[in-house]
Amino acid sequence: MTDLGGFGVVAAAAILGIVIGVIIGIAFYVFFAFSLYRLAQSRNVDMPWLAWIPIAQMYIIGKLVKSVKVSNFEIPSLEIVLPAAMLVFVLLRGITVLGFLITIAFYALLLLSLYNLYKQYLPENAVAYTILSIFGIPVPFFFLKISKLNPIENA
Repeated sequence: MTDLGGFGVVAAAAILGIVIGVIIGIAFYVFFAFSLYRLAQSRNVDMPWLAWIPIAQMYIIGKLVKSVKVSNFEIPSLEIVLPAAMLVFVLLRGITVLGFLITIAFYALLLLSLYNLYKQYLPENAVAYTILSIFGIPVPFFFLKISKLNPIENA
């Protein structure tokens, strides 16, 4: 005879874990969107409400950063490049080798953009904030903090 009671407890715990994870994920998304919205408002970005739309969030970050320079190469018009890069990332990340390379490239571009954004407000902490941004969770806290500051430079 099998022990179905034990299976029921495990299944209930798994469902509870999934529900709690979804609730935390939604709360984090709302907090991130709100903090990006506040940052966009503080910089008078057109259409700050786009901060509530996932791929359009990259448009807002691109409008705030404007361009990224890597060595002698400059990536202009980040408000177009970042959403396009995220769209490519979302659509092609499932492809084995190519998806891995696209994932690395997208995250590198995003981290460079965040570094440039942090540098506009807190140049002395930009590197530390960027390193912590790798984990994702601190990003909305940083956005909320810098939304209360005036940019030092608009690089």
